[in-house]
Amino acid sequence: MIMATRSRSARCWHVARQAGSRPLCARSSLPAPEPPAQSTRSMREIVLSRRRADTLGNVRRAAREKRRASEQQRFGLPLLELVFGGALAVGVFAYSLRDWLDAPGLFAPRAKRGQPLPPHVLALVRGGATRAPSDQSGEEHVYAYGRRWARSAMRCADCGRNLLRRGEPCFLHAPAPAATAPPVEQVGWAGGGEVLLCAQHYARAHCTHCSLCALRFEAGNPRPPLLLPTGEAFCASHVHELPCYSCARPIGRADAASRALCASCRASAVVSERGATELLRELKSFFVTVGLDFGRWEPARLRLVSSPPADGDGHLEGLTHRSERAGVRTVPSIDLLHGLPREHAAQVLVHEMAHAWLWLQDHPEALSARTEEGVCELLAYLWLLSEEAHERSAAEPLSKRRRELLQRIRVMEQRSDRAYGGGFRDALRATEECGLAAVLHSVRTHGTLPGQPRARAGW
Repeated sequence: MIMATRSRSARCWHVARQAGSRPLCARSSLPAPEPPAQSTRSMREIVLSRRRADTLGNVRRAAREKRRASEQQRFGLPLLELVFGGALAVGVFAYSLRDWLDAPGLFAPRAKRGQPLPPHVLALVRGGATRAPSDQSGEEHVYAYGRRWARSAMRCADCGRNLLRRGEPCFLHAPAPAATAPPVEQVGWAGGGEVLLCAQHYARAHCTHCSLCALRFEAGNPRPPLLLPTGEAFCASHVHELPCYSCARPIGRADAASRALCASCRASAVVSERGATELLRELKSFFVTVGLDFGRWEPARLRLVSSPPADGDGHLEGLTHRSERAGVRTVPSIDLLHGLPREHAAQVLVHEMAHAWLWLQDHPEALSARTEEGVCELLAYLWLLSEEAHERSAAEPLSKRRRELLQRIRVMEQRSDRAYGGGFRDALRATEECGLAAVLHSVRTHGTLPGQPRARAGW
């Protein structure tokens, strides 16, 4: 039975299937059209297909955006590459120029002016140093602990013993200041309110026990077995022990090392090139205060060496390497002995920086060793004087650091070799009369200190 709700074409198709022939259209003799094929895809497949289409569209959209962005950057990227490439080339060229021309000022900070010089040091740098009250008559004078003393004043303040006799040590003593005593800066260079004592009276006033083992000395003992210029006293059990390389204190144990350091010196030892470079930059400010501005100059390398070359007096503690190419003078490197305490290393660095300054300022190449080493030792001496004056205070007149600085000053004053000791005293005397600027001008122009015979042409 054929349901009445079917369409005409469907009815024809149903009748044709029953009859086994092709159906004919009810209105014409033409065959009836084929019915549409019914879809067998499920709803899940349709949803997945649409998701794949959306994903593919997103990928294509992202590809178009990326292509558009790359097209926009196509003209800006070469410009960035050119800028960065040029900056890299300039940096490589500048670094090469630094190594060749020794111009690390391209990277190093410019030195700033340090602390102002103390009055007596400033007077010495300018010439015509402040004289002691007992030295106004033009009496011959000597230097002790960085001060100018008349020869008649070089006596123990307690017993009057002559302290200029060979082998007679003297010590700086700061008595209790009176209520009406003037400030240290107004006393002048000689004495500064402090007096000199012989070893016996200094030990009686200050040395009551051993500085190393705290053993108390006998009350009737006139002098400790070992008394250092710093004022430290040691008992007889430490006399034959190995002394510290830098400060000469007994280190308390036998050691065959050539440069043994005590615990105090080891605590401030310079053991890295970075630390040495930072110290050099600090010292440049001192040169600015005395009128010798290095600007941005630094050596291409500051090396710490275990054993520098030896000269006639023993092993050097620093060495300045100099070179000249096509009339351009450079300082490729400075060697510094490894492990020196900070104060000791600074003193050596000031000396070596003075060598570098003389070379870079076109001073004569063949200066005599006595003249050149004397000028360099003079600058190291001025640095020690400046540091010692800044360390002085009314609360603690002789602090530990000030004692160490005074010891180094006294060692420089008593050095007996011809180049370092004699040259230093010549340069100090000339600076006192003429000033540091006149001394350096005479060395550069004539190759000698003021008042000395000029060196022969071609020196």
